[in-house]
Amino acid sequence: MRFGKIYVIVNPASGQTESDVGLIEERLRESGAEYRIVQTKPDRMPRDIAKEAAADGADLVVACGGDGTVLDTAEGLIETEAALGVIPGGTANVFAAEMEIPTDTAATLDLLLGDDVEVRKVDVGVVGDEHFLLRVGIGLEAAMTVLTEPELKSRFGVLAYLWTALRYGRTTPQSAYTFTVDGRRRRMKGITCVVCNSGNLGLPGVKLIPEIDPSDGFLNVVIFRQASFRTALGLVYNALGGFAGKVRPVSGTHVWGEGRDLTMFSVPAREVIVEATPAQVAARDGEEINAGFPLEIRILHNAINVAAPGRNTA
Repeated sequence: MRFGKIYVIVNPASGQTESDVGLIEERLRESGAEYRIVQTKPDRMPRDIAKEAAADGADLVVACGGDGTVLDTAEGLIETEAALGVIPGGTANVFAAEMEIPTDTAATLDLLLGDDVEVRKVDVGVVGDEHFLLRVGIGLEAAMTVLTEPELKSRFGVLAYLWTALRYGRTTPQSAYTFTVDGRRRRMKGITCVVCNSGNLGLPGVKLIPEIDPSDGFLNVVIFRQASFRTALGLVYNALGGFAGKVRPVSGTHVWGEGRDLTMFSVPAREVIVEATPAQVAARDGEEINAGFPLEIRILHNAINVAAPGRNTA
């Protein structure tokens, strides 16, 4: 398919160079589409521009930046007909990896302006009054994103998050998580709880748990019980190929790698209420959540359209 009216939202803080913006404009001009390129400002955020674009009849609104810029743009497009496009930038591009969007600007433009692009319906998570595309993290997972220094992220990218995890993981105490999943109450201890819309770990096809799907109408509640080197190795192994010791699926609930250190618990949910005792830091797509516990989290099924590679061309 081809898009006829395109808005491109550029976040100057996300690392796009003048040559990147020049290439985007050149390719848009060559495409013959009607287009506008708009830079964000402190008083004009991506969601505001996206709302204006959708109201103006744009059928594609492209976010140029990292996951924060993509989320903010997506918020302006919820339940509109306009499709969200992504040209990855910034430190992390997990949503782009989830959707199998290329990281190279030229390759992404080939996709968005070509005939092989597909518009997919994607879910959006809601925590309190705020949205997320990827996940809500509580405990160590949230600390990794909130406490990692911007300078480290700029220098080392995703490795900076690993450094933070190693630094804080062994001293992170367990919390007692009480969570109500679609009306059923459960309790479990762990060092981190993650409520996922996307399970991607920042690489195409590499997921925390293979069945997590951002279009299936479900969240996945995942709890890690211990922080250890064995846990880290197990998570990497699971992301790349799945635990050989996957055991005991019961009514949609899965437990991987039984044992004191290497236990990961997962259950699908449409709505979940999470409490943590003692309280832990919480974040949505890397942004700290200031609302206190309990956290009320739900899914908006098929809330946005996303321009992505066709299933038979990805």
